[in-house]
Amino acid sequence: MNPRLLAEVLEPVLNAAEKDDAAMLDAVNLSAEALAALGAVILDRDGRPADGVSDERAVVAALNTHAHSLMQCGRLDDVVEALQLAERIGRLGRLPHHPRMSDG
Repeated sequence: MNPRLLAEVLEPVLNAAEKDDAAMLDAVNLSAEALAALGAVILDRDGRPADGVSDERAVVAALNTHAHSLMQCGRLDDVVEALQLAERIGRLGRLPHHPRMSDG
């Protein structure tokens, strides 16, 4: 995916960085829907499309790709921000009260 397009898809998450967790989860859902609409696919370790990828996992993967692109451009402060957001979203996705965590 084009780095500029990826940044646009992640814009809701990037703009919600300072907001509360509920706003962040709403932003994650918006970005995940955009990724899905564009046909973005998360691959497993064998390079095949992964089944049952949560919105959080898809956005974390996209943020990691975005951070890699930023690193290639030398934008280290933005790399750190993207990776911190990925970590925060990963934590939010594992909260016991999160609706996607019903299977443990």
